[in-house]
Order: sequence, then C-alpha cells, then structure tokens
Amino acid sequence: MIHIIESGLDIDTVGEESIDKLRYSGSLKTLLLSGYKLLPPVMRPSKILALALNYQEHIDETNLKFFNESIVFAKYPSNMIADGDEIVLPPFEQKVDEECELAVVIGREARNILPSQADDYIFGYTICNDVSARNRQRERLNMGQPYSYAKNFATLCPMGPWVVTKKEVGDPSNLAMSVRVNGKVTRQGNSSEMIFSTHEVIAYCSDYAGLEAGDIISLGTFAGEKQIRPGDNLELEIEKIGILRNHVIQTEAKWRNMNADGPTGPLVKEFSYRPVILACPIKCCKRKGTGQ
Repeated sequence: MIHIIESGLDIDTVGEESIDKLRYSGSLKTLLLSGYKLLPPVMRPSKILALALNYQEHIDETNLKFFNESIVFAKYPSNMIADGDEIVLPPFEQKVDEECELAVVIGREARNILPSQADDYIFGYTICNDVSARNRQRERLNMGQPYSYAKNFATLCPMGPWVVTKKEVGDPSNLAMSVRVNGKVTRQGNSSEMIFSTHEVIAYCSDYAGLEAGDIISLGTFAGEKQIRPGDNLELEIEKIGILRNHVIQTEAKWRNMNADGPTGPLVKEFSYRPVILACPIKCCKRKGTGQ
C-alpha cells in the first residue's frame, strides 16, 4: 500500500478501467475474493498521529480544559491490528474505552503546508479505534503525559477495514459515524462536529512532524458511552468508508513488572539500590576546609 501511495498512481482510474475490462470479458466473477483475511490498511506507516479533544461535546463530558490548538499524540504502528483481530485488554483492573475516529491517510511528503493546500496531500481515509486505558490516562495526567502511555498498550490501535480514496469519500466534513456494541447502537456522531477540520489538522501536523506517504492521522472522537468489556463485539461505522469489526478479550498473561492487583501501580524494581557517597582519594583534589 505504501508503494502504491508513493507511486502517485491514479488508483481510482486504474481500478475503474480494470473492473470495466473484467466485466466486459465476463471474468470478473472468477476473481471475486472469498474467505480472505484483511491486514491493517497501511502496514507499518512511519507514524500514526492522533488528536485529543477535537469534538466539543467530548470536551464537555471529560471536564478537561480546551486549548485553542490541536492536541496531538502518537500511536505506535506496532500496536496496530486489522479488521477482525482481537483487542486484548491489559491484565489489570482498568476502564477501557473505544474511540471511533475518522482517520486520514497521507499521500505524499508534506511540510509547512497551508490548510488550503492540504487536499493535495491526501490519499484516502480509513477508520481508527483509538482504544484508551482510562485509569492509566488519569494517573498519567498528573504526571504530564496523559495520552501516549494510556493509548499504546498492545492491540489498542485497530484500523481498517481498508483505505477508501479521497475521490470515493468526497467531502470528509459531513460523514455520519456510529458505534455498535453487541449489535446495539451505543453512540452516534458526525465529522461536521470536529473543532479542527481534516485540512487544518494536516497543515498543523506538517509544521512540526513532517508527514510522509502512508502516514495516518486519526482525527478525534465524539461524545457518548465508550466503555468496552471482555466478550464485546465492536462495530465502528463511518459513512462512505465501511465497518471496522473487532472482538474484545481479556489477556491471561501476567505482567511481571507491573502491579496487577490494582488499576494503577509503579514499575517493580528488581534490585534495591542505596546511594553511595565516595570521597576523592587524591590529596591534591581536596579543597581546603571542605573535605571534598
């Protein structure tokens, strides 16, 4: 996928022409896939960036302060899973939330661009589930690092089911979004509610990060009940893109270096260290009257 994006190939035209030829020859039906397993839409992009607090009602429900500037953090590509994969909850008591988000896939290198130029740098769109460990997030908020830690446990970045080109999606500023848990609609929103538009976010990120082909920016989530639990079947749907489906399980693995008995806890040190004060043995280094 990254090679296709980097090539600059007009994938829409190529795709339409190919399908037309196959239909005309009567061989299209012989090439339709079945029983396939999707991979993440972009394998190992150089970076995945995500926005916090980009919907006003989400800000209101969290009681967090809003700054008149995008809040951007990183999600690690190694934690990305595909449509149909399992979300594995961490092995300690924790409130975990799904976060259904529209995500934009960058089409070429972008540095210091304006919002009015951003559309030329978009390849397409996908769905990102910015799964978040909330207890850890609140704990780390007091430490000044609320986002990256709580949003980067293994498997907490479902993405997909595929990339839809910007031509197919059209205007990204009015897309209906919804979440279903075990078949029941739990919340609904619309990309029109975003504080910072897709183009504004791309321009902002291009100023400080430098964007490359295949990079993904997840654009924030909307308000509503988000908690997920082991056994849940999630369906995150965004208009014109599709449905991202994942099953939630609880890991059975034990964390040897974490306090697994509570929602939070420090790293467990393997050794106990005592500070040792050393005096310089060289006489000429001693300063008069100090003993140093």
